[in-house]
Amino acid sequence: MMHRKISFSREAGVYVSKTWPFFPWLEYLPILCVPAFLFLIAPLVWTAKLPLEATAEQWQEILFLDESYPNITASQAVVFDWIEEDAGEQTLRIGPWHAGNWSARLQYKKRLPWSGGTIRGMYKTSNLLPFQAQITVSFYRQTEHLGKITHALAPAPLWRPFEFAIRNPPAGADSFVPAFGLGDKTSGYILFKDLMVLDNVSEVRYEDTGWPLRMAPFKTFEPSDRYRLEKDGQNWWLISPEGKCFYSIGTVGPNLSNAIDRSAEGLKAVQTLREYGFNSLAGWTNPTEWLQINQSLEVNHQSPLPLFCFIQTNTLQDKFDFLVDSQGNTGPAGHAFPDPFDPVFEEAYALAAQKIQEQIGDKSWFVGWFADNELSHEDLYRYVYSTHCAKAFLEYIQKRYPRVEFLNDTWKTHLTSFEDLLVQKPSPSLPVGPMAADFLAFERRIVQHYIDVTLRTIRRLDSQRPIFSNRFMASGVGAYARVLDLYSRYDGIGVNLYPSNQSPGLNENETAYLNLFHAFTQKPVLVSEWSVPAMDSGLYDPASSVPLDWSYNEAVATQNQRARQAAHVALDLYNLPFVVGSHWFTWQDIDNPNRRANRGLFTADNQPWSELLHQFGQMHRKINR
Repeated sequence: MMHRKISFSREAGVYVSKTWPFFPWLEYLPILCVPAFLFLIAPLVWTAKLPLEATAEQWQEILFLDESYPNITASQAVVFDWIEEDAGEQTLRIGPWHAGNWSARLQYKKRLPWSGGTIRGMYKTSNLLPFQAQITVSFYRQTEHLGKITHALAPAPLWRPFEFAIRNPPAGADSFVPAFGLGDKTSGYILFKDLMVLDNVSEVRYEDTGWPLRMAPFKTFEPSDRYRLEKDGQNWWLISPEGKCFYSIGTVGPNLSNAIDRSAEGLKAVQTLREYGFNSLAGWTNPTEWLQINQSLEVNHQSPLPLFCFIQTNTLQDKFDFLVDSQGNTGPAGHAFPDPFDPVFEEAYALAAQKIQEQIGDKSWFVGWFADNELSHEDLYRYVYSTHCAKAFLEYIQKRYPRVEFLNDTWKTHLTSFEDLLVQKPSPSLPVGPMAADFLAFERRIVQHYIDVTLRTIRRLDSQRPIFSNRFMASGVGAYARVLDLYSRYDGIGVNLYPSNQSPGLNENETAYLNLFHAFTQKPVLVSEWSVPAMDSGLYDPASSVPLDWSYNEAVATQNQRARQAAHVALDLYNLPFVVGSHWFTWQDIDNPNRRANRGLFTADNQPWSELLHQFGQMHRKINR
C-alpha cells in the first residue's frame, strides 16, 4: 500500500502531498511535528541551491551593436571568455568592452523556476570603476518578459564574495534569468566563479547604531552677502550669509501652478518642510513660484527657504546644435551633450541664466547654481561632427598634422584634403589606436570649452555664488573619468545617486562612486537627487498599461523599510566629509499615463507618507544639531 507524505512547498506557500511508502500511521506524524520542524530544521532542508555551470554551452553572449558602430564585430567590441583558474576551476570573464549600447553580459541560458532568490558567487575586477560591474536579472511569466533589475558591484582587485538578493520580483513572475557582465564600457574586465542561486532571501536588518555624526566645525566663519563653500579640517560646508555652517537638506518644492491660493499652499508646504527638518529647496523647484512664497515669509518676519537653481540645456528652446557622431546621431534623448562651439548655445545659455538672475539674483536666500543636468558623456570622443564642433575639430587636426599625407599615414585613411575630413567623417569605432588617440584628446577640448562657456556666462552675471557642475548621473562612469579633472574649475560637483537599497544605507560601490568625484576634482559634492521607492506604493504593477518605471530597480518592500532606509542613507551622506548637502527627489509620487514611481514625500494625490516623514524628522534633527 502506498501512503502519502505531507510536505511544505516554499515555492507555493502551501502544503502539497507526495507518495510515502511507509506504514499508514506515519502519515500523521509530520502534521504533529510541523511547528518544531518549521522552527528548527526547515531553513536547512528547504534552501535549494542551484550551481550555475561555468561552461560556454550554458551561457548566451548579450551585446547590442547598431549602425553607430560600423564595421565592428562582436569579438572586437567585447571579450567574452571562459578560463581555467587553479585546479581547472572554470571562470567567466567579461571585458574589455569597447563598443555597443546598454551593457555587455553573459546570460545563463536556463530559466530558473523561482520568482525570487539570492545570487551568490565570487568576483574579481581589473581596472574597473564604480558602477561598471553589473548583475542583471530578467523576469518572466511563462514566455512574457516582465522586466529586469540590475545590481552594481564595487571594484575588487582581489577575489571576494558577493550576494544579490532578489526581494521584490514583479507580480506574476514565475521564473528569472541571471546575467553577469559590464554596464559601462571599459578597458578593464571582471571575473566570476562559484556562481549559484538559492531559493531564499535574507531580510535587510536596520539596526540603530547610535547614529554617530561627523565632527562639528572647529572654527567660526565671517558673515558675507552670499552663501559660499569652505573647508574646515577634513570637512566641507556651505556657509550661510550669517557665517553659520549649513548642510543643505533639500527637496523639490511642490508645484503651485494649479493651487487656488498659491501663497497659502506654499506657506503650508514650508511649515511641513521645516517640521520634518528640510532646510532648503532643490534644483527642480520653480524659482518664479517660490519667489512669492519667500517674500511672504519675509513680510511675516520669518526666514525664507534657501533655494538652488540649475540650467538644463536639453530643455532650452533655442535652435543650437547638439553634438553628433559620423552617422548624425546625438546622445540619449534628454541627455545629449550640446555643441559648446555653437555661438547660439552660448546665447541660449546666457538668456536662461539671465532670467534666473533677474528673478532672484539679489536674494540672499538664493544659494547657488548647477551648470546643467545629467549630460551624457558616453562615447563623447566620437561625437565631433555637428557643424561648429566639426570646424573646431578640423582646426585642431590641422595644427597636429602639417600635411594631409601625414594624417592619412597615421589614421590609415584616404583623405584627399583636410577639408575632406568633414565629407568622409572618419571615426574610430573603438577607443584604441592612433586615430582614437586624436579623437580622445579632442574630447577633452570639447568638455573644456563647455566648461568655459557655462562658467563665463554665469560668472558674468553672478560673481559670488557657488557654481556646481553638471549634475552627473550614475552611468557612463568610465567616460566621466577621462575628463572629470576638468570639472575641478567649478566650486563644487553635483551628483545624482539613487541607492540600490540592498543593505542599510549606502553600499561600498555607492560610497566609492561619490569618492571618485571628490578624488578627481578635490571639490565638495552635493548629492542633487536621491530617493528610496517601495513596492507597496502600488506603483510597480507590471500588468499596468504604464511601463514599469526604472525606479523599480531599487524598490524595497514596504513603506516602513523605505522610511528606515532613507534615514540610513541620509546619515551616510552627511557623514561623508566632502558632501555639503543631499536633496530628496521629489515632493510627490509620479502617477500619470506615462510614468508611475514612488519617489515622493507625498502620494500623487498629496497624502503624506507618514513613516518616511517621521523618520526624516528624527534624522534631520540630529544632523541639524
